[in-house]
Amino acid sequence: MKLDLRRDFADIYAYLVDRVNRFDPDTNDGPGEPGPIKMIEVGFEYSQSAWVVVVFDTRPDAEPDGEWDRHIDGNDLKRPDWLATGEAEGPTAVIQLDGTEVEYPKGTELAEVFGELIKAVLIKARADGVFAILPKAPGCELGATHFSGAYDWPMYDDWGQENLV
Repeated sequence: MKLDLRRDFADIYAYLVDRVNRFDPDTNDGPGEPGPIKMIEVGFEYSQSAWVVVVFDTRPDAEPDGEWDRHIDGNDLKRPDWLATGEAEGPTAVIQLDGTEVEYPKGTELAEVFGELIKAVLIKARADGVFAILPKAPGCELGATHFSGAYDWPMYDDWGQENLV
């Protein structure tokens, strides 16, 4: 099995840009009532159903409490190649964003690999000004979280530091 994270990066980045461009506070399928965005959470799962989801949290007291996972259906980007990594008969070769290839033995937990990919997408999108068009609350934050908690960025105690929009 071989995954090219550069392709995944491009797909996830395009999906994130699309979600941002289509954001409407009146029809937002995310935690909270219509209003400014307090948190942009990108959740993912790869071993059971393989998807990435972008959720806009408009709760004034939004925090990394897992509420994003109630808003997956209809918001997700399917990643069937990710699911195939867990079903592969042998090792998984992963082409990193810098073009290097790393081989992981069968059964390796890859949440950190995919989490770091999503973190890189969020940081690039922030640098590119993707979030500028959104109605954001002061202190709006970004986060990347594995569905079952095997990866979180930032760590809970580090929220409000390197992840500000």
